[in-house]
Amino acid sequence: MLNICVTVLCGIPGSGKSTFAKSLIDKSTVASQGYWGESKSSHWLLVSYDEIIPTDVEKNIIEKEMPNAWKECRENIQNAVDNLVRELKNETEASETLKIGAENKDCHFESFQMFLQNMRHRESGKVVILIDDNMYYSSMRYKYYQLTRKYSISFCQVHIDCDTETALIRNRERRIRPVPDDVILNMAARFEVPNPDQNVWEKHSISVTTNSSPRALENSVIQTMDLITRALSAPSKPVLNDVDQTSRGVDRQICSENMIHQADLLMRKLTAEYMKEASRNTRSKDHMRTLSTCLSDSKCDILQKMKKGVVYFHSSEDLISKLSDIFRDKIVVAGYGDFSH
Repeated sequence: MLNICVTVLCGIPGSGKSTFAKSLIDKSTVASQGYWGESKSSHWLLVSYDEIIPTDVEKNIIEKEMPNAWKECRENIQNAVDNLVRELKNETEASETLKIGAENKDCHFESFQMFLQNMRHRESGKVVILIDDNMYYSSMRYKYYQLTRKYSISFCQVHIDCDTETALIRNRERRIRPVPDDVILNMAARFEVPNPDQNVWEKHSISVTTNSSPRALENSVIQTMDLITRALSAPSKPVLNDVDQTSRGVDRQICSENMIHQADLLMRKLTAEYMKEASRNTRSKDHMRTLSTCLSDSKCDILQKMKKGVVYFHSSEDLISKLSDIFRDKIVVAGYGDFSH
């Protein structure tokens, strides 16, 4: 019987997640002999969101500001992991999973297909599914925990701790898919580090650093192997009820965070439009600077009120229809006129 563990790597862009993931997999074969015994081999699948979502697709989503498309790509990856685990647990032919991966034009699942083919005749051993993505909200990671409960498999998470300045420097040195500085700074400010004391489901969590020496990296790999070993000995408990209180609470949190994210994107777009319109009517740098500050403060105020429940939208459609007016009214009240006309 296969013993499966979903291991989530989380950290800001440039923190070294992908490098750590590859180091972990490279060293896992030798390390597994000491931890799990030669009779129980380990099999690793790296689920790298950057490698699965094509560069042109990501660029198109960002340029056209399509948060729903980005969300759909992420859901496709999670669904593919779900299908993969189901096939491994049932020990059946993987035809359905392979078909789903082949038909999805926006994501590359070739590694899933190869992994399932290699595992088709395996009846025992350890399987580690390594999720490599930013996962800066705990609600993002919780979705994978729910998946492990669904199939009674193991779950753990590794926070790749890295100071923002180092992450920015590393990111600027990237030749492929560098991330804008403001995105990294924004994500670092919002990042929700695993908190086992507050969330029971995060009990199998550690933080490791990639800032220091090769020896420190080796120690981080060993710590992670220890973590996976502990998680494998204590699989997630299955969901006994269709909907429990914890799931309901987290679902509400996820919904709230999605709405806030949509609001943030919409107000960023409106800010860009207002600044562009204002630049046509004035050459005063002071005016543009104070307007920019006003727009930023107004956006932050609305987001804070949404988090506190003071400003509430019933749905995405409700948000889209009302938020523009709310944002515009704040600008008008501040004395900067109605740029929409």
